[in-house]
Amino acid sequence: MKKIFLSLMLLLAASASVYAADAKKPKLMVFPSDDWCRGKGYVLPGTDTPDYEKALADSDMDGAIAVMGDYLAEMGYPMFSLKQELKQIHTEGAYNMAVTSKNDGMVQESDRDLVTRNVGCDFIVELGLNKQGGVRQFIEFKAQTIDAASNKILHGDIGTSSASSAPTPILVKEVVGGFIDNFCQKIDLAFSDIEKNGREGSITFKIADDCPLHFENDVEVDGESGELADYIEYWISEHAVDGNVNRKQKSRESLVFDQVRFPLFAAVAAGGFGSKSGKVKAQTMESFIRPLERELRKMGMNMTTVPVGQGYTYVVIGGN
Repeated sequence: MKKIFLSLMLLLAASASVYAADAKKPKLMVFPSDDWCRGKGYVLPGTDTPDYEKALADSDMDGAIAVMGDYLAEMGYPMFSLKQELKQIHTEGAYNMAVTSKNDGMVQESDRDLVTRNVGCDFIVELGLNKQGGVRQFIEFKAQTIDAASNKILHGDIGTSSASSAPTPILVKEVVGGFIDNFCQKIDLAFSDIEKNGREGSITFKIADDCPLHFENDVEVDGESGELADYIEYWISEHAVDGNVNRKQKSRESLVFDQVRFPLFAAVAAGGFGSKSGKVKAQTMESFIRPLERELRKMGMNMTTVPVGQGYTYVVIGGN
């Protein structure tokens, strides 16, 4: 009987190990924190926007990112290198030097938005560190996870190393080793929530000069009538996970939604490669909202989308 019980326990343990190995992990990228960059003066000229190239030239932070990245890779997370992505973006000439807010509310992509969108990053792990002491230094180390779509802080951990003359990466390794298991459990829980409840994002709609309607005009769809703004909200709620959407602002020319929960994955649109086989792909807010254009075209309108990271899209509605 004991042998049978032992065999069952070993089988269950093996099954659990296989399940854990096969469980889908979110894509991660490690960044120096914005506050740390500003505190060190690593910002773009005339702004408080972090200059990640300057930050990565700091040997302490570069070493801390390498240590954290190694730990996360060992835990099975797909990792992307901020340094390599920045190099590629510079090579391709796609790099934006600052976040710019225009009078009409449009926001251009920052370097962080751009690199996380390019790699389809799920979460950002932000690091901050503070060295204190003399010959025998100690470090205060902070790591926090941020949703790459909503930019909301999900959780964080803080630790302090022992006083030592060892290099900063060794001290960082000491601190991270103390909380990495708990830190990764929180990442997995956050990702499970996104898989179940959708990724959170926001959308800004604007009316162009050539648009035949504004948001307070009535439209008729399938025998029902109401304002264009109401129809757009209805469409979003019909496609969002559990109808989760919040209308933040509305005027004749502007319409803003936040807390929009869009599915993490979506089937390839009809006519696209893979659509016949039912292929699915990772989704951004831009790909989520794009099908709305088919409905707007029936009303004599078209739309142009400008993505900002994975979770925000700026939409301009004009005439056909």
